[in-house]
Amino acid sequence: MNVLAVIPARGGSKGIPRKNLRILAGKPLIWYIINAARKAKSVDRVVVTTEDEEIALVARRFGAEVVQRPPELAGDAVPLDPVVDHAVREVEASGFKPDIVLTLQPTSPLLKPESIDKAVEILAGGEAETVISVIDRTHLYWTVDEQGRYKPLYKERLNRQYLPPLYQETGGIIGSVRRVVTPKSRIGEKLTLIELSRDEAVDIDSDLDWWVVEKLLQRRRIAFRVDGYREIGLGHVYRALTLAHRILDHEIFFVMDERFPLGIRLVRDRNYRVVEFSGDPVRALEELKPDVVINDILDTDADYIRALKERGFFVVNFEDLGPGALEADVVINALYSDPLPKPHHYYGPEYVCLREEFYSAQPRSLRRKVSRVLVTFGGTDPANLTAKALRALDRVEGDFDVTCVLGLGYSHTQELEKLLPALKRKITVRRNIRSMSEEIRRADLAITSAGRTVYEMAALGTPTVVMAQNEREMRHLFANAEHGVANLGLGTQVSDDELVAKLRELLDDFEVRREMRERMLAVDLRSSVENVLRVIFETFEKWQAENSRKEREVEEAKGD
Repeated sequence: MNVLAVIPARGGSKGIPRKNLRILAGKPLIWYIINAARKAKSVDRVVVTTEDEEIALVARRFGAEVVQRPPELAGDAVPLDPVVDHAVREVEASGFKPDIVLTLQPTSPLLKPESIDKAVEILAGGEAETVISVIDRTHLYWTVDEQGRYKPLYKERLNRQYLPPLYQETGGIIGSVRRVVTPKSRIGEKLTLIELSRDEAVDIDSDLDWWVVEKLLQRRRIAFRVDGYREIGLGHVYRALTLAHRILDHEIFFVMDERFPLGIRLVRDRNYRVVEFSGDPVRALEELKPDVVINDILDTDADYIRALKERGFFVVNFEDLGPGALEADVVINALYSDPLPKPHHYYGPEYVCLREEFYSAQPRSLRRKVSRVLVTFGGTDPANLTAKALRALDRVEGDFDVTCVLGLGYSHTQELEKLLPALKRKITVRRNIRSMSEEIRRADLAITSAGRTVYEMAALGTPTVVMAQNEREMRHLFANAEHGVANLGLGTQVSDDELVAKLRELLDDFEVRREMRERMLAVDLRSSVENVLRVIFETFEKWQAENSRKEREVEEAKGD
C-alpha cells in the first residue's frame, strides 16, 4: 500500500511572517513536520507543495520532494483541497500511485511519527475513508443566536467529565484514501477521529502558540532516583521534591525501590509520578528514556553510573562520596567538602536545597528568655536521639515549653510513649507536620541532628545544638561554631551530663545565643535552589552542545 504525505507550505503567512522558515528551537518550523513524516514507518513519499523558492530549497535540504504550486493556488483565500489534489496529481504523473494521501501541516511541529502511522493503520484497515486528528475540548461553551443573544451550547450545567465529548480539529493530520481526494474535498463518508495529546495537538497560529511550542520542544525528561527509609531518613526525598517543585518546564518522575514504601508514600502524597522497580534500577530508567538522571542515593558505584552514561543519560549525583562520583557529569554536595575539588563537583552551603516553606518564612526577633525549645531529629531518627534530648531537657531548670517533632519514619514510638509519662516537663509531640518552618521560627532554641535540618535552622536564625546521627553526619562542615551551631559530635557518644551542661549554658546566656543567630543569618541560603538548578541545566546544555558537535563531526566524516 503506497502512502503519500503532502505538506502544504505557503510563503505568504500573514499572522507570523515567513512562519514556515522561522527558526523554532534551533530549526526552521517546516523541519519538524518533514522529520515526523520521514520517520513514520508507513509513509513512502514526502512532498512539500509551495510557491516559495526558499521554502522549496529548505524542504529539499531536509529530504522532502517539492511540487511547485501554481500562482492560482497560492492565494490567501485558496482552500487546501485543490492544493493537495494538485500535488497528488503531480506525483502520480511521475509514476507513483498513492493508495492513501495524508495532509500534514507545518503548524503542528509536535506531531509524532507514531500518530501518523496510527492514521495510516486505520485507513489501511478499510473501515474508514478519512481520518482526522482532534483534541478533546469538552467544556461549557456559549454562542450568539440570530438576535445577538448569548446562548449556551449545552443542555444542563454538568462537571466536565459528565458532558458529551466535544472535539476540535488540530490541523495536524487529515488522511484519506486516494479516491476521495478531489479539488473540492478530501473527506470521505466513512470518517473516524484520532485523539492527540494536549502537547501534540498544539497548532501554531499566533506568537503565543509559538512561545508555547518552543517551551515544549525544550522540555526534557528528568528522573529522580531516590529512596527514603528508616536507616537513611527522608531528607533525600525532601530535597528531590524541593527541586521537582521548581522544575516547571520539564517532565518529572521518580524512580524508587519498591522495598522502601516510606519514601514512595511521601512522593505520591505530593502527586508526582512514581515508577517502582525491583532489582536493577538501570532497566527501569532505560524504559523511561530520561534526558537527565538525578541520583540522591548517597554513594554510588562506578559501574552503575557508567551504565547510565552508556545509555546517553546526563547524570547528576547528590552527596556522593563513592567511586561513582568520578563518573558523574555533576556532583553537588552541600553537606560535605573536598580539599581537592574535582571538575563539575560543587560543594558548600550555596548548594543546599531549602524547602519552599522556608522562602516565605522570616526570622523573628530573638527573645532574651527562652520560652520554647524545639527537638527534631529528621524523618527517622535511627539512633533515637529524640529520647536523649528529652531526658536532658527534663534535667534543665527553667520555665520553657518543649515541642518534639517526629518524622514520618520514626520507629521508636513505644519507647517514647514509656518515657513521656516519666518526665516532669510537659512535652508536646507532633508528627510528620507540613509546617516545619513555623516550628523552627517560633523556637528560641533547637536540638537536632547534623543533616539538612541544620541549614533550615540557620535560614531562620534559630540557635541550635547538634548531635550527629552517624559518622557520615560528622563530616557536615557547616554544622560548626563558625556558622553559629553548637556541635557536640556523635550523638551516641555525647553523655547526658555534657548535653545538659550545654543546654544550661545556652538557656542562661542571651549574648551567646545572639551571636549564634547572627552567624547563622550571615550565610545566604535562600538562593541555593536556584544555584543548584543553574549548575545542572547550564552543564547539561554544554554537554548537549558537545555531543551535537561530535555527532556533526561523525556525519561530516561519513560524507567525506
